[in-house]
Amino acid sequence: MRGYGSYKASSTKNAPKYQVVTMLFQEAVKRLSRAASSERTDAAWLRDLHHCREIFLELSNGLDPAAAPELCQHLAPLYSWCIDELIAAGVENSPERANNVLRVTKTLLDGWTSALKQPQKVPA
Repeated sequence: MRGYGSYKASSTKNAPKYQVVTMLFQEAVKRLSRAASSERTDAAWLRDLHHCREIFLELSNGLDPAAAPELCQHLAPLYSWCIDELIAAGVENSPERANNVLRVTKTLLDGWTSALKQPQKVPA
């Protein structure tokens, strides 16, 4: 790996978990925006959908029910729905389905970003 790819891999590997989650949501929004706003359903379009499915799989695998059981209980089925919707988008060549996932992903990114701005409570 050279140049930017090497830098990106290194920065992701060394980043705090909250920053990695933010980067994953940002990448998903970028790729879904491209897929949802396009009438193209070519190989590049399918790669964007595939990459987003991989992002949601990574987010799902990163859930830690021991740390936040209620949050994981809500996020796991939502991530699963996103994956299923992206599969259907690819099978049906449906930018509209990609747009459904984009709307949800933007909401998740906004919520995540907002939560990170909140002052952290220090346990007593």
